[in-house]
Amino acid sequence: MFLVGIILLLMLPVLYKRYVPVVGAEEIQCNQNEDVQLVDVRDFHEANRNPVSSAIHIPLPYLARQHNEIADKEVIVVVSDKVLRNLSIRQLKKYGFKVKGYCCKKEAVYSPASA
Repeated sequence: MFLVGIILLLMLPVLYKRYVPVVGAEEIQCNQNEDVQLVDVRDFHEANRNPVSSAIHIPLPYLARQHNEIADKEVIVVVSDKVLRNLSIRQLKKYGFKVKGYCCKKEAVYSPASA
């Protein structure tokens, strides 16, 4: 029982980062004409299927080494789900970016008729 408690205690930070929503991050439309930097953190396949014009594409796993390519402006993050939203916003805030919000672009459902 003690071992189970220790394991659960060690898992709390991981669960927090992934599933607890980031405070102050609100959903924003991607097509706004403001002085913000759109950062697409979706993987390459999703970003190619449903591209966002004027967004810089840096997938979440590459964000740590390529965050210096992001302009020093407010950031709107383009994501595909809630977990990606939470992880990417937390990482960008860690590097000092002011994240204004996020835009959720869900991947289109594949249909053989549309191929």
